[in-house]
Amino acid sequence: MGRRYFDHLHAEISVALDRRISRYDLWLAIWDAGGDPDALDRTQVTRFVQQALGRLLREEGARLAPRARRRLERRLLRFDPDSPTPAEVLAHLLHPERNAA
Repeated sequence: MGRRYFDHLHAEISVALDRRISRYDLWLAIWDAGGDPDALDRTQVTRFVQQALGRLLREEGARLAPRARRRLERRLLRFDPDSPTPAEVLAHLLHPERNAA
């Protein structure tokens, strides 16, 4: 589940900034915040959002309005890695034969 959290963090932060951020920089920021990008859980994501997200945004030279920042934080913290992402649902609809097991 950890990689799903990492992929979600990367996608949500990139969408909020309207540009792609470096996966490597995000990876390092998560390590610096005490998390393991390959084994992220809700506790580590919460700690990252509270302690390191602001620093990552500054390092990326990104500015988010307070409301946009709160919206991003809510999306990051509400993520359920057990639920399929919209992309996974679409892939299943378009290619059901790949998912038959």
